[in-house]
Amino acid sequence: MLGNERRSKVLAKLANARCELEDALNLSILVARYPVVIPEPARNKLSFMLDDIRAVVRQIEGSQ
Repeated sequence: MLGNERRSKVLAKLANARCELEDALNLSILVARYPVVIPEPARNKLSFMLDDIRAVVRQIEGSQ
């Protein structure tokens, strides 16, 4: 049971990280009259990180 609990905690942490990154990206979207908070190259890196997190979650879920 300890392994399943650890796996659940890891998945929860990754889900939280994904949500935080998504929120950061949404907040950084260019809006008229406001300066760019995160430059486009950095936003692209964050998007790739989100894709990587999603892939890791799928891999962990698939190994159950």
